[in-house]
Amino acid sequence: MTSIRCTAPATYSPGTRSESVNARPQLEGAPNFRELFVPRMADGRKMRRGRLFRSGALTHLSEADRSALAALGIELVFDLRTRDEQERELNLWPAGTQPEFWNSPEARVRVAAPVFDWRSRLSDPDFDPADARAWMLHAYTRMPGLFAGQLSALFERLGAPRSPTTLVHCSAGKDRTGFVCAMVLFALGAGRGEVVEDYLLSGHRMSAAGLLQAMLGREMNGITTKCHAALRVMAEVREDYLDAALLEIGRAFGGVDRYLQETCGLDAERRRRLQAQMLE
Repeated sequence: MTSIRCTAPATYSPGTRSESVNARPQLEGAPNFRELFVPRMADGRKMRRGRLFRSGALTHLSEADRSALAALGIELVFDLRTRDEQERELNLWPAGTQPEFWNSPEARVRVAAPVFDWRSRLSDPDFDPADARAWMLHAYTRMPGLFAGQLSALFERLGAPRSPTTLVHCSAGKDRTGFVCAMVLFALGAGRGEVVEDYLLSGHRMSAAGLLQAMLGREMNGITTKCHAALRVMAEVREDYLDAALLEIGRAFGGVDRYLQETCGLDAERRRRLQAQMLE
């Protein structure tokens, strides 16, 4: 099983919420697996425990990991990865459990694939850290448009009378999952500080070097030093990446609330139902 070393980068600064609040269960083979939880929203309510989880791919789970995962009773899995990623990194789901798997529509996946395909850059010897940062910022500006449909479907399921225990994940669990979970937290009434703090936790739970090794493995052999440095930039968890998406939402959609309502279909009644199911 691939080992992923966790360390706290300079971009993570813990606030009033301890990481231990949503660190359990700790999965050795998926260190970025965690509960999505904010203890206090702007209106004073808090998220219900054990309802929503986030992660990277579940490809390297141990038997103990699978047992811990099975105990959570996850009923719905929102997989944000492309078809190629899903086939290359098969999830090791616990035996005897069969959640419902929700995958992005194929047309949407085809559009998103070039935006998130790290491997497309491995053959470019001139790809450097400046290129990588620009690439990541561009990817985040694309997210509001690319994931509106997925968010609409997720809000509908989470706000249903029989709201399922849900896992949202992608490959690393930091970018696509980070954006989608940020929008969920905003929809529930979290402040920007709480949203950013949860987003940055991914950088606290795994190092950029460890993430690259886990995702690319032997493909890392033979790439140039310049390209390796660039890939490390892409593997980082940085507030300015999320800021790029939020700035695009302000520019193109008129702000987060209008984006959620007009583009993701989260009108006042759907938002009320969502909050009723997810908050207490």
